[in-house]
Amino acid sequence: MKGIAHFSIGVAVATFIPGVMESAVQGHTYDLLVAGAFGLLPDTLDFKFARFFEKEDFVVDPDPFDPDPQAMAQTIADAINTANRTGKEIRVKFHTMQLAPDRWQKYEIGFDTENREVIVKIGPVVSTSQQPFEGTEPPPDKAEGRVKVKPGIIHTHDKPSRVDILSGPTIGFKPRSGDNVEVVFIPWHRQWSHSFTLGLYLGLAAWILFGWYWALMVALPFWAHVAVDCMGFMGGNLAWPFTKERTSGLKLFHASAPLANFFGVWTSGLIIIYNANAVAHQPQFSMGPLKYFGIWLGIPALISALYVYFGKKHRKLKEEQEQERELLDEISDGAELGSGNVRR
Repeated sequence: MKGIAHFSIGVAVATFIPGVMESAVQGHTYDLLVAGAFGLLPDTLDFKFARFFEKEDFVVDPDPFDPDPQAMAQTIADAINTANRTGKEIRVKFHTMQLAPDRWQKYEIGFDTENREVIVKIGPVVSTSQQPFEGTEPPPDKAEGRVKVKPGIIHTHDKPSRVDILSGPTIGFKPRSGDNVEVVFIPWHRQWSHSFTLGLYLGLAAWILFGWYWALMVALPFWAHVAVDCMGFMGGNLAWPFTKERTSGLKLFHASAPLANFFGVWTSGLIIIYNANAVAHQPQFSMGPLKYFGIWLGIPALISALYVYFGKKHRKLKEEQEQERELLDEISDGAELGSGNVRR
């Protein structure tokens, strides 16, 4: 989820800690800011630290003005074959192609699991807001590269990975049983930083240094971040260092889904207001939790559910009328590949 949602959820969870809201209504809100910061910490550890220590076994760094999709596909195939031969995970860093301050050459990385092929397609030029410019695609003979690999390919995403703006992603290739190699998107993300055990260790450290109050203020928002992320399409390495693999999520929503982020912030705000009112010397309302959340959360949730339901029906009819539009093929599954600093 977005940072504001994780911050809000961290603060909301902390309002249940005894003594927090009593202090907050007196004007001492520093404690809640600390809770919000620890609600952000897992992603901060990933994107401000872990990403800069990742290994790069292979690098795809195409010429922006003369990209060679066949050579790019060959590099990826070499990485897959190396992973299969050595029995070790191999990671490939993909760089973007910047043509001008607001112009980027898009390309996609796909895998034909049935024919054991790596596919690289060069797309159109896009703006930094990811809007394509018509007529900027390369000619057909320079638009696609395909290379066969020796092992089978395990790829759970049914859509290609997009590389367009800012900095590109890292993709890992992990050997699996049965002479197969699994494609792992951003393998350094949601590993040790997204574990309940790390939250426990931080909480224990806070307890030793400052007492139980700060232990809860540190651990609970951290755990809330990990738990909420597990509701999406990608989980975490929940019991690191005792576990080594990143779990899949519950697939209830995408991390970037506007409604999911809205309700994360909205529900957190409702919880904070309710808990503040409960300890106020002069409460502003006297509704019980069922009525309060039924009105302020239940009604918006119902309206949103109806909007999503009828919106899906409308889109389905539109797609049936315009079957030639393959909108889903233009979307990477569940992740923004362009994130990070601009590469010069």
